[in-house]
Amino acid sequence: MGLRGAAGYGAVAVFWASFFALYTLSVQSLGIPLAAALFGLCGGLFLLGFAKAVGRKISQPPSWNAVVYWALFGWTILISISLAMRMTGAAVTAILVSSLPLFATVFAQMRGQARVTGVGAISLLFGISGLVLVGGFPAGDASLPWFTGVVAALIAAVSAGWCGRPLVNRLHKEQSVQTAGLASILGGVAVLGAVPLVDPPTAAAQLMPVVVVLALCFAFLALFSLSSASNGVSARIAGTLPGVGTVLTVVAGIVFLHERVSVAQIIGMVLILASTAMLRGLVPRWFPTSWRA
Repeated sequence: MGLRGAAGYGAVAVFWASFFALYTLSVQSLGIPLAAALFGLCGGLFLLGFAKAVGRKISQPPSWNAVVYWALFGWTILISISLAMRMTGAAVTAILVSSLPLFATVFAQMRGQARVTGVGAISLLFGISGLVLVGGFPAGDASLPWFTGVVAALIAAVSAGWCGRPLVNRLHKEQSVQTAGLASILGGVAVLGAVPLVDPPTAAAQLMPVVVVLALCFAFLALFSLSSASNGVSARIAGTLPGVGTVLTVVAGIVFLHERVSVAQIIGMVLILASTAMLRGLVPRWFPTSWRA
């Protein structure tokens, strides 16, 4: 990895942690509907604006079936993550959401798109054990809001895992940017109408700019992911990034947000990250070759 690659890797990892920490503060102050609507509207507009600036085609008639489909999935994930952040905090939410590859693998196997291997079986065992430790052994007393947040984070991970493979297959299609941008805007408009009814904001003015900046950075990364330039990122580098980002998020949650994480949850995080790393092919050299087939 060259100097430019290392700088980009570090920037994305830092943004990963910053997003979880700052968006958690935004959700707790602005309320879930306003924070999510502002993030979605700005993210969609920025994405389309960046695409137009770099010459991507975004003027062709959109496929509204695809827009509505991805809006439903995308906003299910965003609202679930927002609820999890509100109930459990940034650190635990990031750990639970990092189990996404676990569910993606399970659904791929159910569709017949992935083989069941020895490594895969061990990975699933690690991941499930980690989820039990993280969700079942909080640092404080378990409560209904806590378990609501845990369930919401798992809904986000399961939803992302379900649509992950079809989404990857459509990433570089000509209309991918247009579909993603319009889906984001459509969901934002729908959620915005619920702001005065569901969760009135308490400190809107202070944290609105934070959400806008997060949406701006997210749109830039989304445009990169939806372009052929992302093919130049090696699978090994891309595979380690979520783990590094999750660890940084836990550190940020503990140090800056004063969240509490139990020893059992730290062990669970290690198991989940080990599981996802193995599912991405990051298997130690000493691992039996026969177990990989």
